Amino acid sequence: MAVVPDLEMIPPHAHEENWLDSDIPAIGAIYRLQPEQADSTDENTLLSVRELSEKLSFDHVWRWLEICRDNHGNACMQRTSNEPILRGFRLIDCTKHPPVVEEKPWGTTYAALSYVWGSKPEDAKDWPETVLDAVEATRELGLQYLWVDRLCINQSDLAERAYLISRMTTIYEEAQFTVVAAAGSGASHGLPGVRSTPRIPQPKYYLDSGNLLLSTLPDPRRDILESPYWTRGWTYQEGVLSNRHVVFTDTQVYWECRCMATHETADMTLFHMFASTEENSDSVMADFMLSGIFKGATYSGGSNGNQDDLVIAKDEVYRVDHGFPTHQEVTVRSQLRGLNEHIREFSRRNLSRDTDTLFAFQGIVGLYEQTTSLYLFHGIPMWVGDITGNVAGARVTFALSISSWYNRSGSLPLMFVSEPCQRKTHLPSWTWAGWRGTVSWRAPPNLEHCAYMSDLIKATSEPLVWAADILLHKADWSSSICLQNTHSAASLASEALTLIEIKVPFILNTWERSTSHSCNWDTKWYRIGRRLAFIGMSVEMTAAQWTAKHTSGELISVLIFAGKYLDSEHGTARYLTLRKVASTPERWERIGTLYLIIPFLIGKLNTQDLFKKIPGRAQNRTIIIQ
Repeated sequence: MAVVPDLEMIPPHAHEENWLDSDIPAIGAIYRLQPEQADSTDENTLLSVRELSEKLSFDHVWRWLEICRDNHGNACMQRTSNEPILRGFRLIDCTKHPPVVEEKPWGTTYAALSYVWGSKPEDAKDWPETVLDAVEATRELGLQYLWVDRLCINQSDLAERAYLISRMTTIYEEAQFTVVAAAGSGASHGLPGVRSTPRIPQPKYYLDSGNLLLSTLPDPRRDILESPYWTRGWTYQEGVLSNRHVVFTDTQVYWECRCMATHETADMTLFHMFASTEENSDSVMADFMLSGIFKGATYSGGSNGNQDDLVIAKDEVYRVDHGFPTHQEVTVRSQLRGLNEHIREFSRRNLSRDTDTLFAFQGIVGLYEQTTSLYLFHGIPMWVGDITGNVAGARVTFALSISSWYNRSGSLPLMFVSEPCQRKTHLPSWTWAGWRGTVSWRAPPNLEHCAYMSDLIKATSEPLVWAADILLHKADWSSSICLQNTHSAASLASEALTLIEIKVPFILNTWERSTSHSCNWDTKWYRIGRRLAFIGMSVEMTAAQWTAKHTSGELISVLIFAGKYLDSEHGTARYLTLRKVASTPERWERIGTLYLIIPFLIGKLNTQDLFKKIPGRAQNRTIIIQ
């Protein structure tokens, strides 16, 4: 019982309206169990609490695995590619004492381990506690073999290592389940509840009546989201690619597959429903049950995220939703939206070495390889297929993509965003991967990169678009590619193409910002060249400094893309904001982007009509962006 003051700012029931979704998961609930309920198997009990022992009982995990195999069909056996691993496939034989690493043929059944390597000396042991505990867990769950990156990849064979890293999609998708070590900060921590690794005891209290007060413990999803595991770059793709997760936290085990999520203390009925109306349809957990956190696709927009005519204008916080996707037909827009959000979420994470950035994202890239026209060039999504009319897909979509991302860690829809991000100089400045900072593909008032790009790809009549004539060069200028003539990903396969050359660039020639009307999303709403403007910068700078540096010539903004929206009478002009490279003054680097809204593009217009509405002037010079 609680006494609640009769104050207006305090709810009469003493808690906020969303307490069930926030407060209870954060601290756990308290259940009262009568003696006869302790070992009850009553199927009519919708929800109760399970008393945990110091060591994990694998019986519960076995049951979850059986439910998944019996009910979820192909949904929890997703395979992006059936291409076998051709060399270097090794597994740990968990039945041998001590366990040994052996070369095995592709097709051998196995589990995988996802964990944080750590930086302490004890983390660097050949067989740290987390690996040994995972060997035990694999054996307890009926499998003989386990795949662990550090032991199963020959780290001294650089060619083989690069090959296997490029096949992470296949390796984690093919695993029967992935053991996830979400406790501790390194490989020496172990898996709580397995062998001798302790776990935090479950709070309990016996009453004189014989009843037991028992805590459900905090929701393990929150523990995972707040763990060091969730901050690491390499573990992101491992979580996304795995079909089934057996996650060890400091307090309990959490299960998540593509269709179901549950955890050790939750003794509840796992309600399922058919995924579709088709006969013999697979089933997924009912939509009133909490879903998982290892998102395989888009998470913004909730259940509407796959809608092909939907624009989602705001970056949403990574959250726990209700229900699981019903694996509907995949559209180009949903693919692009999922890809953009994978990039945003991955860009939040930390890597010990900046040079690992694109390697640690290769597994995610593999998810999209079956869509042959969709290609990621240094992490930038582009469409190398044709677009209706005389439009070069590679040139137009590359220009749109490199001018659409910017760094923003928050979600407030501000019209001027400036964040102090650090350059990764081994990668080009024009890709998000070349900067250390959270990436966004959305801008106010309601602009979403994936929506515009998918509209262009699906256009049934020639769209009104323009893109700069971009040449890609190797750093030593030994070869180059013109995007106008690029129609396949094979011609872009060389990762050595890092320089962008733009001849006769169209450069912004007015920089003064005039205040426009106030809007409910941001009171600082400005016009540049009489056009409503959004600015996103990857370096720390005020709006006044942005103007002053353009005036002095220290910065320039080069038009990269312009076009009319297919579902609106308005259009957009996208510029890259550039500064000179200190060590090579004849070259520039991208430090931001400028969006202008071009209003009232009505009637039958051509690109000359479009340019009459865009501030700037063509200059007889060449711009090199590195």
